[in-house]
Amino acid sequence: MKQEEIEKVYLIKKLPADLNKCKKMIIRDGNFFDPNTVDSLRIRQKGNQYELTKKDGKSAQQRTEHTINIKKEEFEIFWPVASWKYEKERYLYSLDNLTAEIDIYLGNLKGYARVEVEFATEQESEKFNRPDWFGLEITDWNHTIHSDIDNISFQVMQKRYQEKGIELIAIN
Repeated sequence: MKQEEIEKVYLIKKLPADLNKCKKMIIRDGNFFDPNTVDSLRIRQKGNQYELTKKDGKSAQQRTEHTINIKKEEFEIFWPVASWKYEKERYLYSLDNLTAEIDIYLGNLKGYARVEVEFATEQESEKFNRPDWFGLEITDWNHTIHSDIDNISFQVMQKRYQEKGIELIAIN
C-alpha cells in the first residue's frame, strides 16, 4: 500500500484526562538505517499486525510510505538484524475528524511522550488548531532530535531539548 504522509508532531504538555477510553496498542519498531532521515526502512509490530514500511519524500513533514503486511514469522526473522529498536504505547485519540496518535515511550525513554496528527492535505495541516494539551510543535526537527533513539535515555532526550531551549517534562 502506498500512502502520502502529511503530518505534524508535537510534544505533550499533559495527557488528556480521557486517555483511558482510547484504543491502546504496543508498538515495536525496528529500523535498518537511521530512521531519522527523510528516507527510511522499518519493520513494525502493532499488536498482532506486522508490517514492512519504506518511507521516502521531500521533507520530514511530507513523505510517501510504501507498506506491506508481513507474517509474524517474517517479522521475527527481521527483528534481530534491525539496527534501531524501541517500544512504545500508542493511543488513538479522536480529534473530531482527525486522529491523534499519542506515543508514550517505554524502556530507557520512559517518561517521553509525543503526539502526531496526519492530514489529508497541506491546507488541512495549515488550518489545524491544536488542543490545549498539545505542547510545542517539533515536526521540523523531530527526526534529528530522535537520533539514536534506541540507545538513549530520557535524561539524554531532556538534554537534547534543553539545547534547543525547551524544558522536556516527563509524562507518566
